[in-house]
Amino acid sequence: MDEDETGAAALGRRIRARRGRMSQDTLSRRIGFHRTRISKAENGDVPSADLCAALDDYWQTGGELAGWQARLEAGRGGGGAAETDRRQVFELSAAGLIAADTYRRRARLNPDALTLAELDDAVDGHAAVFTTTPHAVLAPRVYRTWQSAERLLDAGAKSRAQVNLTQIAGYSAYMLSRLAFNLGDQAASRRFVAQAGDHADQIDDPVLAASMAAMSSTLAFYSHQYTEAVEIARRAPDHPYTRARLAAYEARALAALGDPTGTREALNRMRRAVIDVPARPGSSPFGPATAESFTAGVLARLGAGDEAEPLARAAVDAFDRERAVGFEDHGHAVVVLATTLVRRGRPDAAEAARLGMRALAILAASPTYTMISRAGRLATDLAGHGSLPEVVDFRERLTAVSRPALMDG
Repeated sequence: MDEDETGAAALGRRIRARRGRMSQDTLSRRIGFHRTRISKAENGDVPSADLCAALDDYWQTGGELAGWQARLEAGRGGGGAAETDRRQVFELSAAGLIAADTYRRRARLNPDALTLAELDDAVDGHAAVFTTTPHAVLAPRVYRTWQSAERLLDAGAKSRAQVNLTQIAGYSAYMLSRLAFNLGDQAASRRFVAQAGDHADQIDDPVLAASMAAMSSTLAFYSHQYTEAVEIARRAPDHPYTRARLAAYEARALAALGDPTGTREALNRMRRAVIDVPARPGSSPFGPATAESFTAGVLARLGAGDEAEPLARAAVDAFDRERAVGFEDHGHAVVVLATTLVRRGRPDAAEAARLGMRALAILAASPTYTMISRAGRLATDLAGHGSLPEVVDFRERLTAVSRPALMDG
């Protein structure tokens, strides 16, 4: 083989290719070697045997890099085993004893397969019931899963387990960011978003990164930072599972900015990307009923109530017939339908208020920040009809709704 294919420069290119999108700083933290040593290796310096061994262990490459490094060292030294003196044999023996001790120590720190399987199952279970379990009930469960994974990471789990634990901790942090937001604690939500983002960078997980971007866009939107909400959604990694939701979030922010052309283009991309699949860790699936409800809500914001109403009715019907599930999405669909009735050519304020009451009843066991915000906007839309008994009842019921805390203690 040519030297370009087998030499130190080629080994450096191999390490760089393995690193992929992960930064040198992140890899440095993962394997415990300074970033400078990684940089030198990637730039063609012959790396040390221990660095290559650590990289092989982290990437599970079966000793590929260590073997490559050994061949380079042998070619550079030329003496072979016959020139090894007693002192070198002693040093190798001592190094072997140290390696064995290190392995045993790390093995003790490493979580067993059952623990990892239980944490994996817990994350999948949280995702499966996320839209159907009251947030105040689910939040402590997710928190315990996140805390368990973080403690094992802090204890120094082996690299193979680290990747799995980082994924578990990342998705748990993402779910906690959503729960905190919907329970009215945006500060906690931002902290968990930052944690989830750090974990996503470490393992290069596009679904986790895209889900985190969706949450960040939501935080920006509800802080009235609409341009930032658009940019975050557009910069997010592209993945089929999250594509529709991110396009929807871009559309709602563009509608708030008063850009009907951009809004409709984003809605078209959302509709093309709709998927109807089982829930997995990350953002909840963005199915047909959710897409219809979201489209109706965005069109109503643009003032197209007559166009939006049939979409909203179809979405409510899907939830009522249990062709779609999720108490929050169901409540949103009902309040969106109410909004379209106020913003159509011939408003029906009394029916809109009755629908508003129904939406609040659906979420009575678990009121959420976004639902309260939507209901508040509906109350504003109904301000010109304040003398109607239905509107009075709706406004009084809305005033009585409280925003629960994330969790006790």
